[in-house]
Amino acid sequence: MITISDNFLDDVSYKALNNTSMVYAKVHWIGIKAAPENPFHDFIHKIFRHAWPDGHGTISGATAWWNIRPTDPKPHSDLISYCTSGGVDYTPKNPPKITFIYYLKAPASGGRLNIYTRPPLVNDNIAYKRQSFRWAAHEIDSVAPIENRLISFPIQHTHAVQAYTGNRVSIGAIFWSTLPTIYGDTNPNINDSYDRPWERGENQESNRKRTETHIIGHPKGYPI
Repeated sequence: MITISDNFLDDVSYKALNNTSMVYAKVHWIGIKAAPENPFHDFIHKIFRHAWPDGHGTISGATAWWNIRPTDPKPHSDLISYCTSGGVDYTPKNPPKITFIYYLKAPASGGRLNIYTRPPLVNDNIAYKRQSFRWAAHEIDSVAPIENRLISFPIQHTHAVQAYTGNRVSIGAIFWSTLPTIYGDTNPNINDSYDRPWERGENQESNRKRTETHIIGHPKGYPI
């Protein structure tokens, strides 16, 4: 299920988050039991309380990252991006189920988020090649990038951002019970940061192949 929450932050919290400086090229870990150190951490804790108002006993924390990219991002799976390194799948036994995306700044035009809720319709006789996937309109949910909007959707859904002009800034967040071991031990009592494995050159090709396999075979990937 896709959810949309507009005006997610009050004006004071929104301005504080907008003025927060974090290292863009890192994945930030916010331990669920760790004291928030800045408005960014406060924001992640607010998402947790919003999504699980009665608490969630198994969640240890969240990874969160900034998206500031004017390029043409390709369809991808957050679970594959986060859990693959060197072509090896490090998905934990109890993987997260939801991806959250928050829009801090909206572009001047374009930039809608395409969420592919069904596998693409293709001819079985046509070989799958890079960037050959096409979805019919009814197989795509498209969400507008509106400032101070929080959306969530099943983590297994492939998604991509449409082309846009202007400055688009979003924050992604995923809540974990256990982190993939490539990030080290899971510690709910600390705040930390890690390198982004999906941006390493040696991982990009293997991630692309795993994503294509996911799209083609849609194993457990497109619940009705």
